[in-house]
Amino acid sequence: MNVSFAFSFNDNDNPLADRFKYSFNSTDLVKDHQNSSQYSVQILENGKHIGAGENVSFLVNGVNYTRTTDVNGIATLNINLEPGNYIVYCEYKSCKNYNNIMVL
Repeated sequence: MNVSFAFSFNDNDNPLADRFKYSFNSTDLVKDHQNSSQYSVQILENGKHIGAGENVSFLVNGVNYTRTTDVNGIATLNINLEPGNYIVYCEYKSCKNYNNIMVL
């Protein structure tokens, strides 16, 4: 008996496939209350930065923000918080990331 089998899969038809091609380049932030440190995240698509003009959503301390990426795929958020520990969530095309922020 001969058996043959063929299989083909196209990720373009799978809406969940996009969730795995994006990654985030970011780190936790420790800053003094008085300085002007910012939180930055670089969005990568298949290992390369996404480029300028893409909207990235942030949520920190219950407030939503939207920032636009620069030519290197980096979105930056000014941090003006009282001393304490916070979590910043960022989202791009339904892919999510988070980091800790400590304000001294």
